[in-house]
Amino acid sequence: MSNAAPAAQTAASSVNKATLFIVFLTVFIDLLGFGIVLPLLPRYGALFNASGWQLGMLMASFSAMQFIFAPMWGSLSDRIGRRPILLLGLAGSTISYGLFGYVSAQGRDALIFGFSPLVWMYVTRIGAGIAGATISTAQAVIADCTGPEGRGKGMALIGAAFGIGFTFGPLIGAICVSNDAAVALNDPQWTMVKSWSDDTTPVSKQQFLDEVFQKSVVSDANKEAISSLLATPMLQAELKRRLLEPPSGMPGYVASVLSALAFLLATVKLQESRRPSESGQRSLHRAFRPGEAIRHLSTPGMSIILFAVFITTFGFAQFESTLSLLTSEFGYSTQWNFLLYAYVGLVLSIGQGMLVRRLLPRLGERRMALIGVTLMTIGFSLIGFAGMKILPPVSLWFILPIVVIGFSAVTPSLQSMLSQAASSDEQGSVLGTGQSLSSLARILGPSLGIPLLRQSTSLPYFLGAALILSGGALIRRMPGKKSSDHSRPTVSHRQS
Repeated sequence: MSNAAPAAQTAASSVNKATLFIVFLTVFIDLLGFGIVLPLLPRYGALFNASGWQLGMLMASFSAMQFIFAPMWGSLSDRIGRRPILLLGLAGSTISYGLFGYVSAQGRDALIFGFSPLVWMYVTRIGAGIAGATISTAQAVIADCTGPEGRGKGMALIGAAFGIGFTFGPLIGAICVSNDAAVALNDPQWTMVKSWSDDTTPVSKQQFLDEVFQKSVVSDANKEAISSLLATPMLQAELKRRLLEPPSGMPGYVASVLSALAFLLATVKLQESRRPSESGQRSLHRAFRPGEAIRHLSTPGMSIILFAVFITTFGFAQFESTLSLLTSEFGYSTQWNFLLYAYVGLVLSIGQGMLVRRLLPRLGERRMALIGVTLMTIGFSLIGFAGMKILPPVSLWFILPIVVIGFSAVTPSLQSMLSQAASSDEQGSVLGTGQSLSSLARILGPSLGIPLLRQSTSLPYFLGAALILSGGALIRRMPGKKSSDHSRPTVSHRQS
């Protein structure tokens, strides 16, 4: 009899570790697809003649769906379990990325069921956003499988899966695309290039600018793209082919196959981490009440954490949504852009998988978050100076680790504090609210950051530094407790 309890605990621990490992793998593989596609969006937007606001909406559409669906999936998982929600999300990612691959390869003039490829790109990003909103459910699995002392380390595990997936995703994407920079042509310019004869007359950079852009202001990004494409004169027929050739559909197809593999793996190996409770017998429409998020935002203790999540993520979104446009200003090709994103992912995986997971239990969430805020503020300010050309473009490779490691420290710390402020029967709901606010911040990030970048290449980053500082002021108001503290209060879903 005396050995029964330890044996049961050992078995439970084994199940938890296996479940955490499968969740790590599924998040990692799903983020491979995300990392493959994300760096392409600004370049594909240029090829499909998206205006500034259309590009901003395209990049924000993914997060807009997460804003709506993250609390819904999270709350629903509290009632019917985590496993079916995660499987549904992976199936949705498989379909959305496959459609993205098909649409992107059709070319600018194609019509699919009467709609342009740009419209269908919105559809694919909306679908991927709905499917990707299940990340709050993955976080709830971590909460189910860890105690208070290991919650921060568990949340950092999700961050490490993000980082590793985001490292290899862009590397795979770089293999799948050409190294040509994207030249954005408006409709009259596109029509002019299509009218060219397929002769072998060499075309120089200046000849191309004089003929195609004679009545237009050439943006800095287009100047860099044209300089890269026409570093030496090119035969007119070859130049026409390369300007009009649609992007490769391979990145979307690869992302779809990887998501399908994650779905199959989860189907076979993923165990349910939460037993259905009495609340699961209630009407399922309760999972979709907007009042749940409002109640979380008005709950003392929980609200300040949620506002800190929103503000720090909004500050980071200024950087996240404009990085590929900034590198275009610096003359980066598509493949170099992929490599830079892979570098960001590598630093993120090291930051969360090694540094934060080891230091967070010693320092506590509040102190770790404040260290991250300090690093991000410094890093954003330095990127702003690089945008002003006070620092050389190559300095970006040295500045990025400061920002990313800072973000690696802030995110799991706040997620751990949020999880521990919630009762066990509403982990999915509360973490879904947090994920929804993060998504709202990522909607506002592109909507504000991209127009600011068009005004000045430094404005989004100085604004990001100011936002991170204000988020740090909120974090300083939180009580300083270490993650090993088991006396942390919880907020029951029965409280009003």
